[in-house]
Amino acid sequence: MLAQLCTPRSLATARAAVGVIMLTRPGLLPAVLGVDRATRERMSWALQMLGAREVALGAGALLARKEPRLWYTAGLLSDAADAVAVTSALRSGRVSAPAGAALVAIAAGAAGIQADALRR
Repeated sequence: MLAQLCTPRSLATARAAVGVIMLTRPGLLPAVLGVDRATRERMSWALQMLGAREVALGAGALLARKEPRLWYTAGLLSDAADAVAVTSALRSGRVSAPAGAALVAIAAGAAGIQADALRR
């Protein structure tokens, strides 16, 4: 059941949706991660840039009907980098442990889904 829900296509849809949220509510993700209000406000532009990346990667994977492998590779690299960056933030105490660990797990899982799709 979980394998049916965690497909590259569903991941691309979720990625695009998260990107829209990051574009329209850039303070939401940092708030969930326990980042203080002043820092959230200072970094809102960066979250909007990341949101645009998520929309582009998600839409690209969804629209690439014949050969989505390039988009899956880009998503895998992006998710792996996210997992590394959030792990670093966790280790330095810049994000809350529960939310940061959850985000690392999500990013690593997404990278795994795309790696699996590329192997097939």
